[in-house]
Amino acid sequence: MTGAAAFPGTAGSVFPTFCHLSEYGEPGYRSLHSLLALSQPLNLWAPSSVLIRHASQIPAQAFVRYVEQGFIRVQAREPWLTDPAHRDRHPWEAARWDNEIDAALLSILRNDEALPESERRVLAAPPERGAELAAERLALDPGQVTYWYGAYRGAGAAHRIPQGTREAARLHTDGAPFDVAKLILRDAYNHGAAFELSGARAPLLLSRADRRFVRLITRAGTAGGPPAPTPTAPPPDLAAELAVQLLDVLRLLDVQAGPRDLDTFLRGEGRQELVRWIAEVCERYRHHPRRELDGLIIRELRRAVGTARFSDPLGELRERPLATAVGSIALAAGAVDFVLAPGNALGIAGMAAGAYQLGSGLARQMGWAPSAFDGPQWPFLYAYSSKAKRSRLARMAYTLSRHPG
Repeated sequence: MTGAAAFPGTAGSVFPTFCHLSEYGEPGYRSLHSLLALSQPLNLWAPSSVLIRHASQIPAQAFVRYVEQGFIRVQAREPWLTDPAHRDRHPWEAARWDNEIDAALLSILRNDEALPESERRVLAAPPERGAELAAERLALDPGQVTYWYGAYRGAGAAHRIPQGTREAARLHTDGAPFDVAKLILRDAYNHGAAFELSGARAPLLLSRADRRFVRLITRAGTAGGPPAPTPTAPPPDLAAELAVQLLDVLRLLDVQAGPRDLDTFLRGEGRQELVRWIAEVCERYRHHPRRELDGLIIRELRRAVGTARFSDPLGELRERPLATAVGSIALAAGAVDFVLAPGNALGIAGMAAGAYQLGSGLARQMGWAPSAFDGPQWPFLYAYSSKAKRSRLARMAYTLSRHPG
């Protein structure tokens, strides 16, 4: 078991995100590799080992390794993390305990218990207070019952209330307005508290219903409505919006990707560059109006790739004639020495040095050696598991042009 020191901690939290991934079922788990690619770290709430194994592109052993190394943090109520019987009794089939994954997570949980919460790689959340807080809110604001029951029963409910919350209201209430409103607010409080506990910067709200639900919470109490509820569900903000836009771009790159090694990307410089890139974009646009954020990520990436250039080796030779001349002279002098004294090691070395100086520029010109590239490397590393090449630059620009944003 890797020690707790492997966790990146606060200093390594370049772009921490949070996702209640199981809310999205198999489609959510099919995006797990992309969520991890844009996060540092990715905080997951009560992930399903069944869906990790059968729906995601991340093998079970790799998932455990990413938790050990702090790329992924896992949070859940204690029974979920510690009690196989609790998991196996759960009405959701995908909750079942997996000895390879869940036993490893339990071991990490025990290993990290003495650490501050912010440094734990697996964290047992305190008992939920959502039901209690929801009941208090409804008692103080009876108008909230009508507000939330109307949102649940209205024609646009599927686009405004998350699917998991709607399904829970259907299964666990008798349809009475108070009970429905209480369950909706309970979910909002609990999800918000989990996000707050994670210390994440951006909630990854993968469905439009989730994003509209959060806006519905923040808008409650505007003209004609009841006073706003006070669940700690995160408000829609720039980081959350741009993270979802970036996820859409990564899905596009997934479709266009050639043979690649995702593990190499996730553990290498590509992911590091990606999380720095999204963090920098968020910082650059932190004060922009919400209405100007639509399509921002794809515009930024198209611009960065569209203006990127490789170095011009012939131009370098023209701009640095002295270095070229030195290389040519060294090559000629080395050749003379070699002819006059074939065994002279210094002559051979001089000829080799001259040949390298003169030939490296020509090799880059012919594509035999890498040229300097002033654009982002992460899209190429993500899609192709290799750095940008001239032959792929136009292809990448074309791929990005197909995004509807």
